[in-house]
Amino acid sequence: MLYLTEKKQNIQHILVFNLTHGERVFYLDGPQYSIGRYPQNSIVINAEGISRQHATLIQQPKNNDYFSYIIIDGTIEGAKSRNGIGVNGHKIKEWELKHGDIIYFTKDVTAHYYIIDQNSQEFIDNLTPNIYLSAKSLEIGNFSKDTQIIPRTKNKTTLSKIRNLASVVELSPIPIIEINNEGIITYVNPSANLKFPDLEKAQLQHPLLQGLIEKKNYKNGSLVIREVGIQEQTFEQHIHYLAEEQLIRSYIFDITQRKKAETELKYHAFHDGLTGLPNRTFFDQHISLMIKNCERYNKSFAVLFIDIDSFKNINDTLGHTIGDCLLKCFAQRLTSQVRNSDLVCRWGGDEFVVLFSEIENPDAVAKFSERLLNTFEHPLNIEGHQIYLKCSVGIALYPEDGKDTEMLLKNADSALYRTKESGRNHYQFYDPEMSLEIAENFALETQLHEAIKNEELILHYQPQINIRTGQVYGVEALVRWNNSKLGLVKPNKFIPLAEKTGLILPMGEWVLKTACQQNKKWQKMGLPPVRVAVNLSAQQLQQPNLIETVENTLESVGLDPRWLELEVTESILMKNTTLASKTLHKLRDMGVYISMDDFGTGYSSLGYLKKFPFDTLKIDQSFVKELNQSPEDISIISAIMTLSRGFNMRVIAEGVENQNQLNLLQQLDCEEMQGYFFSHPLSPEEILKYLLSFNHKKYLSFP
Repeated sequence: MLYLTEKKQNIQHILVFNLTHGERVFYLDGPQYSIGRYPQNSIVINAEGISRQHATLIQQPKNNDYFSYIIIDGTIEGAKSRNGIGVNGHKIKEWELKHGDIIYFTKDVTAHYYIIDQNSQEFIDNLTPNIYLSAKSLEIGNFSKDTQIIPRTKNKTTLSKIRNLASVVELSPIPIIEINNEGIITYVNPSANLKFPDLEKAQLQHPLLQGLIEKKNYKNGSLVIREVGIQEQTFEQHIHYLAEEQLIRSYIFDITQRKKAETELKYHAFHDGLTGLPNRTFFDQHISLMIKNCERYNKSFAVLFIDIDSFKNINDTLGHTIGDCLLKCFAQRLTSQVRNSDLVCRWGGDEFVVLFSEIENPDAVAKFSERLLNTFEHPLNIEGHQIYLKCSVGIALYPEDGKDTEMLLKNADSALYRTKESGRNHYQFYDPEMSLEIAENFALETQLHEAIKNEELILHYQPQINIRTGQVYGVEALVRWNNSKLGLVKPNKFIPLAEKTGLILPMGEWVLKTACQQNKKWQKMGLPPVRVAVNLSAQQLQQPNLIETVENTLESVGLDPRWLELEVTESILMKNTTLASKTLHKLRDMGVYISMDDFGTGYSSLGYLKKFPFDTLKIDQSFVKELNQSPEDISIISAIMTLSRGFNMRVIAEGVENQNQLNLLQQLDCEEMQGYFFSHPLSPEEILKYLLSFNHKKYLSFP
């Protein structure tokens, strides 16, 4: 900075007092100077309006090599001068002096502060010894009103030489340019000459000098800052208007790199780093303008929320590097399908948003969505992997589905949610009923968090009957939720919600423990033992501590493992067949029975029956329901019965509702059944009465 002094290069401070009869020049190198009319001051100024101790100069170290001077009004003890002091036209209490500053003591007494190179000794040597005082000779009281001064006739010459000898300016890497009020260049430091070699030739036509003298009437000390572009560079020009000296001084800073950095930061603030697409911030600004424009000209547009289906599975299977490549490829394909007037943004993760502008009717949006879905019929080739992508689209229209950003986004997201719930890989327009459904689900989720703690969950039990003996050989535990506000909530409402929110894990543990406790309670009451069947969710089966949880539950309750049966569906097994097989074998080795629920409805092969340790196959109720009218269903059940005998497995037919179904199943050699024909799921009190109604002497022992 210009106000610093470098000791190693002998750069020095000079203070020039402008008095009525001439100038006084002081060379400063000491730590502190007092200024005033009192004879004991370091610098004595006898003039009207000067206080006894008017001001103090204090040396301020910057680091090992540099220092500057601070001037304060009055004394360091805090006493202020009568008339105060000013710097560059502004009244101050304390100020760090810079090269070229003008200090005002009274209307007749001012001082100029300069920083010069001590090597310019030819000027110093020509000064009258009595008026050039070093700090060494400037003892307190030595300088008085009798000291010789520079006559007024030499004033301009002296100040001019001092100014030109200010070598901090000369040596400064910062370009400095000075012109007078007529536009004539009076000073250019070496850095400015090197940086702008055409300055002398161009004169006032140079970009740095254009428009400066038009503002020469600025008051003394005014500072104007502007940016100037020269070819591919950008400069920040600090312009000081020195009215009393009739000069305009400019300090030029090259801010090209800073501007580039600002541009880059601005780009990253509004764009996604991975795909290069505009981000949420950019979207928010753009949609606000679009809403105003469409409102003014009565136009319509659409917001499309787009989500890549099963992206997490791809990421987990192939890794994040391929996942990132996939996102970039998806962004490119998506961008290739839109018009120039449309906007594609990455919303975050695997979600994207499209602003589809100026639509005449929803058909245009529907056609775009269909075209987009068809685009991904062809696989992406990423690092040798052929990846087929699917996506889901939710659409909200302006102004029908919302007149502000928040409502449009909310409703487009609701439409996307419905798309995913109804099978994915297609698109849906927003419908007001979606918001009601989402609001209900949100309220349901909130209540579900409290359900276990508030003991709102209960278990009902549906008996499993052996029709040959008429005995109950087992019960299936089915969770129910009785909420004080919502009443009895159906399982198909809260089970999917529990799976989505992760609440299925604590809920599953509660069901397991409660079912085992109930079974043990029946045994203690002297009832013949029955096996209780508990359904496992996909998340439970993937938990590394499932074996430990089941083992601890059985041990704490005191229930023999053979009286517990765990049910899994085909879809659960397909999540991770290796882990599922390993876990189920350990459970079977423990003595727990394993059954496959909804057998025949999924994609299972005969290899599944060999790979997993199933004790029981449960025929899905969809085959039993149409048994009276569907020869195909009869054939399927017959095949299942044959398979089960070959693998030495039991078979249970679910969903038996009438005598005809029972008779047909009996003809197919199916002996074990459950369904409403026998009983609907019963509360603990009701199932107890049901169990007591059977002849326990004929109880069926399990093989």
